[in-house]
Amino acid sequence: MMRRQDVQLLALARQGDHDALCEVGKRYLLGHQGFSQYTDLGLKYLTHPSLVTSERSAVIVAEALPLGELVRRDMLIVLASAANAGSAPACLKLGVWRSLTQHDEEQALELWRQAASYGCEAASFALSAFEGSDERRLMAALSTLVGRADVAAGNTVAYALSLATRAEDVALVVHLLDFAVTLSLERTAQLCEVVCESLAFLQRNRVSLPALDSVRLHSMLEDCVRRRNAEAALLLGRAYCGIDTAFAQSSSLVPKRNLRGGTALLLRAADAGLGEAWLLLYRVHADGQGSVANPQAAIFFLEKAAASGNANAQRQLGAMILKSAIDIAEFELGLHWMSQAAGQGDSIAMSLLQSFVLPVQGSDEDAQRVIDSLVRVDPWAAHRLRISRHFGLTKTEATCVDVVSGVRSWGLVVSSDAADHRLRSRFCRAIPALQNRFLENLRESAEFFRLAGEGAVHSNVDRRQRVKKLNYRLDRSDVNESMFFAQVQTATLASLRQGSSWAHGVRQTLHTAIAI
Repeated sequence: MMRRQDVQLLALARQGDHDALCEVGKRYLLGHQGFSQYTDLGLKYLTHPSLVTSERSAVIVAEALPLGELVRRDMLIVLASAANAGSAPACLKLGVWRSLTQHDEEQALELWRQAASYGCEAASFALSAFEGSDERRLMAALSTLVGRADVAAGNTVAYALSLATRAEDVALVVHLLDFAVTLSLERTAQLCEVVCESLAFLQRNRVSLPALDSVRLHSMLEDCVRRRNAEAALLLGRAYCGIDTAFAQSSSLVPKRNLRGGTALLLRAADAGLGEAWLLLYRVHADGQGSVANPQAAIFFLEKAAASGNANAQRQLGAMILKSAIDIAEFELGLHWMSQAAGQGDSIAMSLLQSFVLPVQGSDEDAQRVIDSLVRVDPWAAHRLRISRHFGLTKTEATCVDVVSGVRSWGLVVSSDAADHRLRSRFCRAIPALQNRFLENLRESAEFFRLAGEGAVHSNVDRRQRVKKLNYRLDRSDVNESMFFAQVQTATLASLRQGSSWAHGVRQTLHTAIAI
């Protein structure tokens, strides 16, 4: 039962008495003098609106809570206020935080000197360690404070590293990882998870690290793997397979290479939704010299990586399919994957796509003016000419192409079904859209032809009529047909219908696309 004087103290606090608010808050925070420890309730009293400028309440909070808890509750402003009010413990804690999160160590040293001047022995020890070290002086100073409960170094470092990672502050993440791995911190689940999160961040951003304690780093990642952390499985899996990370060589993360163990970890990461793991599994199984080499499995993993959205895998798979394509279905599939990669900004994929589009002459502005003028008088011709220029069609292709059935999510298929069967030259081929607007315009044209009921050319009479109509419009517009129709030799067209021939013409780029 609460004592009478405690009841009276609570009554005064509820009335807004400053001294009573501070006293009640302090007793709840510390759990003494008849009050049970109740941190949230204590802070409710100490952060009462009437105490917003109170130095006393700030000092009570800063001295009662460990640094890690102050950071977690976003109370660094309160800590700074207490330090300015002359609290030695607050100066010590704020100095630790500044040493972790600021690149200028002088800010931390000044706070520790201030704490030492107030009689704080811990601050004096930290300063002595700093001044007595020849190198890594800040690390030496912090080492003297690791065991202090009021500093809660493990939690504090974990919170700082988590904040830096979420803020994508690369320099600070590298700085804090050094403390997280080097200091003798308790290896808590929270610390291990945050270290793994930051390593994954560095890997995604291709950032290297200075040499760290590989044994401790490995044990942290293993700890995360045991809790089914997919990122940790990905990092350790690639290291066991001998694949270096951006931030460290594989030999620095694992004691020795283990392909089977690494493959198992990569499979776990892949099943958890990390598409990069599928691509790494492809690399491991495609290596003919490895103990787990399996060409069939390698292709399966590459397909899974591409389906997961990995641009590298999409480019590699597309390039491999196109290289050996012998029919239109294979060309379609290859261009689908290549277009997916190009859509994510893959410049090599875009270069390969461009090789499928035959060149036309003249400027886009002049061609657009011709098309705009035709839209009003002959929309049929305008749509045909626009498609032909955007996709680099020959005159025969532009005349005969069945736009409605030829539209694909990545471009246009010109089918041989509409060809003049007396001609030896067949023109079935797949052509990618090099710009999004080309694809949008193609869909608009397909809808126009669908509503008009126009399909493939089924007779030479129809084909000649279409040619005559296009020639008439070009003559009236006074432009050379090379502005809208590709002028190429039969051999050039043939090379775009046979994967091996196409591959020979772009062999250097293709080699780069498959090798990366």
